[in-house]
Order: sequence, then structure tokens, then C-alpha cells
Amino acid sequence: MNSSYWLKRHSAKHYPALDHDEHVHTLIIGGGFTGLASAYELSAHTKQIIIAEADEIGFGSSGRNTGKVTFQHGCVYHKIIKSHGQAAAKAYYQAQQEAIDTIVSLIDTFGIQCHKETKMACVFANEPKGVKEIQAEYEAYQTLGIPGEYEEALDHPIKMKAALKVYDQIGLDPYAYLLGLSDILDQADIPIYEHSRATDIVKAGSGWRVLINGHHVYAQNIVCATMTPLLDAFTFFYAKTYPSVSHLALLECDHSLQNTMLYGMDDPMVSYHALNERQLLCGGYEHLSAQMDVEDQTAWITQLCQKWQATTPQSVWDTQDLIAHDHLPLIGSLTPRYPDFYIACGYSKWGNTQSHVAAKIIADAIAHRENRYSALFSPSRLEPLLQAKALRMNAHSVAHFVTSQFPQLEDFTIERGKGKCVELDQRLYGMYCDEQDEVYIVDIRCPHMGCICDFNEVDRTWDCPCHGSRFSYTGDIIKGPAQVALATYHSAEYNHVDPHEFIKKAD
Repeated sequence: MNSSYWLKRHSAKHYPALDHDEHVHTLIIGGGFTGLASAYELSAHTKQIIIAEADEIGFGSSGRNTGKVTFQHGCVYHKIIKSHGQAAAKAYYQAQQEAIDTIVSLIDTFGIQCHKETKMACVFANEPKGVKEIQAEYEAYQTLGIPGEYEEALDHPIKMKAALKVYDQIGLDPYAYLLGLSDILDQADIPIYEHSRATDIVKAGSGWRVLINGHHVYAQNIVCATMTPLLDAFTFFYAKTYPSVSHLALLECDHSLQNTMLYGMDDPMVSYHALNERQLLCGGYEHLSAQMDVEDQTAWITQLCQKWQATTPQSVWDTQDLIAHDHLPLIGSLTPRYPDFYIACGYSKWGNTQSHVAAKIIADAIAHRENRYSALFSPSRLEPLLQAKALRMNAHSVAHFVTSQFPQLEDFTIERGKGKCVELDQRLYGMYCDEQDEVYIVDIRCPHMGCICDFNEVDRTWDCPCHGSRFSYTGDIIKGPAQVALATYHSAEYNHVDPHEFIKKAD
């Protein structure tokens, strides 16, 4: 996968892989904001915690986001009022504000060097639909007592027919902040293990047994701090959310957005975060999982550079998250049947604050403390399934799953850097040819639920369109919920096929 600007500007911390059995109070799966913040919040109750990260800490969304820390999550409050009521919308706002206060407190208390700056956040629109949505959001702010400033017909810093501004929000370097959290956990002697993927999660007596790197971890509680939970247990959270991908590009250019963080409500979505007087972090090109296209991404980058009179971006990367159909994340016990298995997902791309909301809810639940937000974000709630968008998208997912079982098959000639779907021995495989003319053939039926993966030309990965699992062209897992790699096609077992005969040499 492409690497974010945040990851490139820092030397990664390296933690060992788990190489022994463990018995712990709580196993936290995932080394992003949610995992590390949960460990910190829980450490006051118990130090018998370990964190297992499948790759490296911050490799996922935590190290690949916009760096915005704000309670302004697009135009969400009028939608929450409509689907859940005023009390729920007010509680959502208060939870986000408390998360901001927690982040600021951690940075100040422990001296985390993450370029924290106070900034103005703003949603804006120029099209009638977006303007109407911002007006509805401003009415929600007034109803809920949220501080906000509505303005019309602005030409500075960019053209806006409607804008809703909030002040005293935070911009930061998210990866540097996460490294600061890891320092805090190091000082508390809470082990972090990298390259330690959790598989084979099974109930074992009053706790859980998890296989990691061939070793068993026995835990009383599990916190699944991954973008997609590793267990479903008939909670249907896959029907309550959908995976979405957006892209970020860092431009060096002259701009007038200093100390601002903007989010456009028109279609297509745009996001801007002015890091300093010369660097502008731009977000956009949003699409469903496994629908990435090189030409579309190139067109988006070209348009950005023309708009801001910039040359080639310093960095371009993508980030992925689950979008909750009812606008609230899913945080807490997986089901009443499994009260000691906790999940946190459906952040809808606002994970910098949502992760800290989740950390407190989960830590309080494990420590048997009351938390006034736990019912609001319960994963067991049915509201996400009742939204009109959920019905449409779930019907689309079912249709896509069926049609994906009958993909358009291609011939066996292949160019360098390309991937395609072929049939070998009456099974579907994905072929990829690297720049050294090495051909890789993998079974592209996702191990999670059997969807057929599509080839991602941008990252050169096999991506599952149903639930967002991602695999390298060699079949290795990049992102779950799948827990095992794609099976490979061993040509030695089928000596009538020589993969190298398929290569179409570049001119």
C-alpha cells in the first residue's frame, strides 16, 4: 500500500512479534488510536494487558488520516436528530468534545510532540443541495446549543455560498500523536507486539483463546480495535456499515487557508487541512471499497494541482473506514452472548475523536464502571438496519456478491503491473505480473465470506468489494476482516501450466 506523509516523516518504532504463550486480563487486537487509547484508559484498572498489531502500530487509518480533531463531523447533527432524537445528538456532541479534551490533556500532560495547533473547522457548500444541508445543520447547532457561526456568500479563503464555522478545534500530526501514546504505554510496561496477527479466536471457558504467530493467548476480555471486527456472532454489523475509501494528497503551494480545516458538502467530497503556510493536505476521490481506478485518481490529482497551481504532490495515499448507516459508531460488547468481546468500528472517517470515545466506553465496561454513552453506541442496536440507505446498499451488496461469482474472465496474456481474473482447473484465480516478469497467481475468493476480490490498479492489491479485506498481489493479508491469506496456485501441481508463458512483454 502507498505510505502516508505522516508515516514517511517519522522513524517507525519497532516492537517484537509475539513468540510465546500468554495469559492476560485483556488482549487488545489492533495498534491504532483505539487500541492504544483503550490500553491507556484501562491501565488504571489493570496492567495485565497486551496489544497485538498485525502489521506495525499506526499502519492503518490512524497513520493515514487528515489530522483533524474536531466535533464537526461533516453535517451529522441534523441527521442524528432525525434518526435518534435531540438527546442522542446532544450526547454525540458531548462525547466528541470530551474526546478532544482528552487528546489535548494527554498531549499537554505527557509532552507529546505532534504539532498540535488550534484551528477553525468549517463545512461549506456551493450547490443548492449542500447549502440546504448546511442550513439544516446550523439549525441543529442552535437546537443543541453547539457553538457555530453561519455565513453566506464568502469568497475567502475559497468561494462558499454557505459556510458553518466552529472555532478552537485541533489539527495535529496523527502518527506522531500515536507514537506519543505508545511512549506512555512503554512507561507503563504494557507490551505491544507487532507483526502479530490474531487468528482462530474461540471461546475457552470463561475467557478466550486466540492464536497469534503459532502461540496461544488466553484472555478474559478481548478488545477488537480493528477497522472491521474479527467476529460477527449474528450482530450483522456488516449490514449496519459499509466500507469506503478516500484519498489524500499533500500539495506544496501558495494558499490562503492558514489555520483552517475545511470539509465540502457538495458532490464530490473535498477536504482541506492547511498544515502550514506552504503545505495543504487535500482529501477527495471517495468511492466504495474495490472501486479504485488509476485514471480516475490521476484525474483527481491533476484537477487538484490545477486548482492550487501546484506541481506533483509530495505524497498521495488512500485511507479506508466503515461508514455507519445511522451515523453513530458501533462501540461496546459484541452481543449479550459475548459480553467480554468488545468492538469499536463504524467511525465514518472521524476516528481521531471516535477512537477516544470508544476507549473510555470499553475501559469503563471492562472495569464495571458506568458510562453514559454506552447505550447510544451499542453494537446491538437495530437503527442502522432500518435506514433507507442501509436497505439500498445491502441489496446492492447481495446483488454484487451474486454477480461477483461470475466475473468476466480474461485470457492468460498479461502485462507488467497488471492484474486480471482467469480460470484455471475450473477455479477463479487472480494473475499479476511484476516488473521483473514474475507472475503471481492467487485464489481471489475472499476467505472471509466468499466474495470475489477485484484488482486495485493504484495499490496493486486484491480488494474485497463486500467488506473491505485487502490482500497483496502475493496473497498476503493487508487488512481484515479476513484472517487468512489468499491461497496460491502452485504450478508444480499443474505442470501443464507455466505462468511465465502468460507474460505479454511490454513494447
